[in-house]
Amino acid sequence: MIEIVAKAPDRLAMRITDDLKMENAREFFDLFREHYTDSQVQVLIDFGKIRFVDSSGIGILLRCAEEVKKRGGSFFICGLNKSMQSVFRLAGLHKIFELLEQEQANMRFPELQS
Repeated sequence: MIEIVAKAPDRLAMRITDDLKMENAREFFDLFREHYTDSQVQVLIDFGKIRFVDSSGIGILLRCAEEVKKRGGSFFICGLNKSMQSVFRLAGLHKIFELLEQEQANMRFPELQS
């Protein structure tokens, strides 16, 4: 479901390994809460290995972003394929999540390159 790419006191980077949908959205949220700490002000979710996110998956991502933002942090998403990028933009999700190009994500989280 997820790979922890970087975990430090001030930041967390996770890579989703399965499409995020109703059947596994709760599991994703539980894993996110297990690894996220209040001090991690930068959180990145890498979508590079998945092709699909349904409305339940988006709802869980909104809950994760809310957790991070209410503590003054930033919530980033990278690795969206062209189709998902279009959906996120059409739904206005780019205003809630900071969408990063892979190059930008690699600069903030060099561990993504390994």
